[in-house]
Amino acid sequence: MTDEARLREYLRKATAALQEERHKVTELGDRLAAAERARGLDPVVVIGMGCRWPGGIDTPEALWRALLAERDCLSEFPADRGWDPVGLYDPEPGVPGRCSVREGGFLAEAGTFDAEFFGYTPQEAAGTDPQQRLLLETAWEAVESAGIDPTTLAGSPTGVFVGLTPQGYAGTGGGRDRPEEGTDHLAVGTLPSAASGRIAYALGLHGPALTVDTACSSSLSALHLARRSLLSGECSLALAAGVTVMAVPDVFLEHSRLGALARDGRTKPFSARADGGNWAEGAGVLLLERLSDAERSGHPVLAVVRGTAVGQNGTSNGLAVPNGPGQRRVMATALADAGLSGADVDYVEAHGTGTPLGDVMEAEAMLAVYGRARPPERPLLFGSVKSNLGHTQSASGMAGVMKAVLALGHGTVPATLNSEPPLETVARCGGVLRPVPAAVPWPATGRPERAAVTALGAGGTNGHVILERAPRPAWPPSGAARDIRPLPWLLSARTPAALRGQARKLLRHLEAPAAQWADADIAHSLAVTRSAFPHRAAVAGGDRGQYLAGLRAVADGLPSPWVRSGTAATGRTVLVCAGPPASVLPSYGQLPWEWAAFRDAVADLDEAVAPYTDGRPLAKLLEPPASESDGLVAAFALIVAYAWLWQACGVSPAAVRGEGLPGRWAAAHLRGDHTLGGALAGLTDGAQDPPSEPSAAPGLIPLAAVCDTQPASFALQLGAAFVSGVPLDREAAFGGAEARRVPLPTYAFTGTHHWYAQPTPTIPEQR
Repeated sequence: MTDEARLREYLRKATAALQEERHKVTELGDRLAAAERARGLDPVVVIGMGCRWPGGIDTPEALWRALLAERDCLSEFPADRGWDPVGLYDPEPGVPGRCSVREGGFLAEAGTFDAEFFGYTPQEAAGTDPQQRLLLETAWEAVESAGIDPTTLAGSPTGVFVGLTPQGYAGTGGGRDRPEEGTDHLAVGTLPSAASGRIAYALGLHGPALTVDTACSSSLSALHLARRSLLSGECSLALAAGVTVMAVPDVFLEHSRLGALARDGRTKPFSARADGGNWAEGAGVLLLERLSDAERSGHPVLAVVRGTAVGQNGTSNGLAVPNGPGQRRVMATALADAGLSGADVDYVEAHGTGTPLGDVMEAEAMLAVYGRARPPERPLLFGSVKSNLGHTQSASGMAGVMKAVLALGHGTVPATLNSEPPLETVARCGGVLRPVPAAVPWPATGRPERAAVTALGAGGTNGHVILERAPRPAWPPSGAARDIRPLPWLLSARTPAALRGQARKLLRHLEAPAAQWADADIAHSLAVTRSAFPHRAAVAGGDRGQYLAGLRAVADGLPSPWVRSGTAATGRTVLVCAGPPASVLPSYGQLPWEWAAFRDAVADLDEAVAPYTDGRPLAKLLEPPASESDGLVAAFALIVAYAWLWQACGVSPAAVRGEGLPGRWAAAHLRGDHTLGGALAGLTDGAQDPPSEPSAAPGLIPLAAVCDTQPASFALQLGAAFVSGVPLDREAAFGGAEARRVPLPTYAFTGTHHWYAQPTPTIPEQR
């Protein structure tokens, strides 16, 4: 057979094989779509996010600001991990034991952990892989960002799916250089499976908890498993996460030896100048839920996860070598899972490592899957967040997903740095693929906006995700209050320092131009979406300026007339009925008429007191001059009205005691010793003594049923009750038909440095 004949035979077989692969992918997609339609499953949506990325990025909002600012987030090698940044450096690639770059995408506070918040001793914190510690904090933040109090998830079938690759913390790579002291916690603290289990343990979750390692596709593998678990009904909520913290510099040294690092340390995705990547670290956590559950619970929907796929390259040119057919398969499978074609996606957040071979293969895969039948006026936009952060390894897929979710929500595709001039595959594709060297508005297509995210694993496992813009804004638009009822802003923390940090974070949040939420909405959200910790403060005010002044006082640890602060006690409540003297009753305008429960209480009491006041309503009794008898009746009625108002706020007192004549008769009625009419008769008769008070029981938290004549008085009383530890029904007290949840800053973790540093290796001098 001639060479030409052999070539023709090879092409014939290759074409037949390709057609067979396409047939399998199409068949798989049809089966998945049919199964999904048959079961009537809800789509899975993203409702919360928490993260840590290089450049001091500690919130999704900070990530978005960095992307819009086109920030390069790389920094010098860390000096707090036992590394020798000076001795490690050699500008010449290929030198054993040396690194040809001095920078990477590092988390400045990777060793910082709020051990006290999670109940860890300093020894246990130091013996826990910083990857696991970061996940604890970012998982908490992801739940809070969705408007959910994390403590309410205890006992729920919430799943945890973590993508993580061991990074040699405390010399665990092969057991070398393990510290001599404090190793009791390292056995579990460096166990990859403990990463997911630790989150489930901390929050009391009963769903599946899995840690997966597929190298750089780990977090997309975790997301794929989390979505499948939700779709099957195995979970009600799911946390999907990816994390990387480089405890040792091995990954830099090895890739420098191979000459795989960019000479300037900058990743240049899909650029003709691409000469290698650079390494980074980070943590990203998503909270996922089925759409119908999210809408029923009022949770914010940030994006819809339309489709996911994970697939293996199989036998190829090498285990860690990029594989075009494998990439095309996983992209096509994810599209089939979503019931979409390549032309239905506007943007791909690509893997984009900046290596010449890898980027060419990925560009060709995108061209094959997303470029077919694509209208020329709607090219596929693509880019890579690695140009900002570096390659965050096991967290890289999560970095891409967060960037895509934010871009969909804001309607803007951020720039990909260092991407010009484009590599040849992109330059000759006829405009079907279009890099984004500068931010552009999201293309207007008349259909839902969609993005895809790719992550490619060094062991041949690839992941692909299809995202769609949320059907409506995640949060209601800001605006003036619909309910003018004054409410306190509640803050709490595990430590006084964290309480001050909570106030500072809320102040910064409210100073943002887009954060003009109504005071009542802020109060409602603080009350019902945040945990109640022992150190507490409540801020009340007549207007926004007074609220902010109170927050500043809390942040600075200073007193303020608008603040109640302290440490909550534990125990049952004693309601103390102690009204003002009859001679100094509050005026009509000083009463909490804005509370429906108070208005209803007064309406009920007006009928009861009428026989003792010549038919005059309670409001008239407050207008001087009033007789001594009228004053006693008015004081009694006000005490009872306030007691009923407290009951409407969820207070169920274990005991009721009275002070003064009206207070003792009110307490007798509230205890059930007398009917309302009987108590009023006894009060106005004068010849009858109030019933004796029950003996005081130890450990009761006092709560006064008393009218305070200060402005916003009941708001301050409500806040003081929270601060003292009185159990409240916060939904009842702070809710209402028009109450809205609004976005708030997450917990202000106040950690300290915990790190087991390996002995610095001796680096031989180079001759």
